[in-house]
Amino acid sequence: MRGLGRAALVAIVLAGPMPVQATATTASDYRLRTVPERVFLKESNAKEKLSGTVFFLVLEQSVASPAPEPKSIDLVFRKGSEIVRTEHLSAAFLKTVDVTQIPPSRVYSPADAAKVAWPHAFRLALTVPTGVDADLVEAKVTFASAGKDAKRALTVPLQSYQQKTQLIFPFRGPGIISVGGVLEGGHRNRSGLYAVDALGLTPNYGPMLKADLDEDPRNYAGWGREIIAPAAGTIIIARNDHVDQPKAGTSDPAYFVPEYPNGGDPGNLVVIDHGNGEFSMMGHMQKGSVRVKPGEVVKQGQLLGLMGNSGDTSGPHIHYQLQAGADWERSDALPFSFTNVSGISRGSYFEAK
Repeated sequence: MRGLGRAALVAIVLAGPMPVQATATTASDYRLRTVPERVFLKESNAKEKLSGTVFFLVLEQSVASPAPEPKSIDLVFRKGSEIVRTEHLSAAFLKTVDVTQIPPSRVYSPADAAKVAWPHAFRLALTVPTGVDADLVEAKVTFASAGKDAKRALTVPLQSYQQKTQLIFPFRGPGIISVGGVLEGGHRNRSGLYAVDALGLTPNYGPMLKADLDEDPRNYAGWGREIIAPAAGTIIIARNDHVDQPKAGTSDPAYFVPEYPNGGDPGNLVVIDHGNGEFSMMGHMQKGSVRVKPGEVVKQGQLLGLMGNSGDTSGPHIHYQLQAGADWERSDALPFSFTNVSGISRGSYFEAK
């Protein structure tokens, strides 16, 4: 999936688990939640020994409640019982990271999403030294509503994820990671925070078979590369009807499906349930190339389809992400690694055996 842009990272973090099917607030209630619901610290810069995370802190309300005015956020970071650091975030600062267009449908079903409003969603980030980072943060949000000040508090664990499934890269041969996850300024949707885009390369690690002023996708070395199952599991979703973008170098909305008119369209995709709360999603395959169907059990390395240029993409590649549920639009992202490829940061060359 095409990366959605670079977000400014700020050294703050708020997070907290909230149930996906939570009951909507009453007319007088406000509460805090995060998107994604679980927040993981992941190595962001090995050379500088830094870990990080990025997420939205949402001030949620009933649709009948007056919209609150954020005044400040006070943070206490802890590692065990020790206070590691404290921070005070002003109203002026909060305005710079307030993303008001985030819809409740990112978490709720359509029926439940209609009962709540998200007037404020703060895009926040944390970068900390690896090994001495906080393991939880206590947050107090002060806001004004109907002329009165109110506070809401949240205590949140900052987690390290332990991957359960042994994954291989979803294609074999030479490749390069063209777009990484949110910590590299890449993918930033809820289920794709750690996603990678990969181009297939020639044996000499070239991206193109020949120069073409018309930017024909078929001249990309990875066009038609076999996409394989990264691990055994059951096919949950298999879509095969997207038209491929006819020209590389641009992502033309005319070729998005109606469900995603504003972008984020993963194109022809396959989602595999690995049976342990981990699901692999692969997108942008060629129209008509997907070989599997929902309910089918596949083995690791089994052919799924062919690398294509369908959906919101500016060139033939495979989009891969590990997620905590079948529905990529409402699932949390999970950090991952592959057993046969060591480097999966942006710009990394590799050869998947």
